[in-house]
Amino acid sequence: MNEPTKLTVNGPADLISAVPFLLGFAPEHSLVAVGLKGGQLECTFRVDLPGSTDDLDHLNTLTAPVKTNDCDTVVLIAYGEAELATACLRRALIDCAFARIEVIDAFRVTDGRYYSQTCTDTCCPTEGNPVPENTAIAVALVASGALRHPDRDTITKLLTPADPERCAAVATAIDEAVVAEAALSWAEQRQMDLAAVDQWITAHELPESPEDIAMLGLAVGDLDVRDHALIASDTNPHKSADLWLWIARHLDEDLAAPTFTIAGWCAYRYGNGVLALEAFDLALKASPNYRLAHMLLAALQAGIPPKALSNMACLDPEQATA
Repeated sequence: MNEPTKLTVNGPADLISAVPFLLGFAPEHSLVAVGLKGGQLECTFRVDLPGSTDDLDHLNTLTAPVKTNDCDTVVLIAYGEAELATACLRRALIDCAFARIEVIDAFRVTDGRYYSQTCTDTCCPTEGNPVPENTAIAVALVASGALRHPDRDTITKLLTPADPERCAAVATAIDEAVVAEAALSWAEQRQMDLAAVDQWITAHELPESPEDIAMLGLAVGDLDVRDHALIASDTNPHKSADLWLWIARHLDEDLAAPTFTIAGWCAYRYGNGVLALEAFDLALKASPNYRLAHMLLAALQAGIPPKALSNMACLDPEQATA
């Protein structure tokens, strides 16, 4: 598996400019916890703020996933209206103290400015500082392939079904492929499926023909081929996520669970938790009992780092059966 890019934080401006890239979108009405180890970014988690200060008991202050990732320090950032965001930060600071998590700083981001809730030095004036547009760490994240979408809805739209005419053409191609596969032996079909997966994972473009999309969609319905696709996709999870989302968006619901699950794993692997969550949800909508999607979704929601899942048989090349 590829190791994540190590990034060093050099002050609040660096960190706050990096958060939209770490999450994949610019947060609003959110509490964000950025976990660090030795001054380096380790993990980032986000939850919605409650509706009002009367609902603070419902706020998830993110102490559990921070501890799961063995971070030695954390920075808290609340995005939103001043009174609510400040109240949420106070609650989060109390919970971190009880959980014995050291908080380096806590910031409120409101109307394009950030305010420290713990610092009283002149570097953090009471009128706040403007949220920076570009910093060295933001440039480094872009260079490493990180994306910043305008909002969460933009990410959700990446999973919408393809054009109905294209989906219909793929459905026809799937029917024809099923008939053609009946004339092949199991070994012949397996070899063709594995070759197709390897071909398109390394290709520079996405498959356009209904026949190629249909073949990949059917191929990963076989668990061994799916597990091979999970491992092969890990060489470039960002690019592979695009491939499997593209395939999934063309499939009827009854075939979509494996492709959405692979796409979700790829997004999980490169740090786009929102896209991973949406993909796993769609996989389970398509097939409510799809075990791998349930397992990966539970790991994502618990804040387990993807590298900790490498000993799973379906994600470990030494244990994989295909």
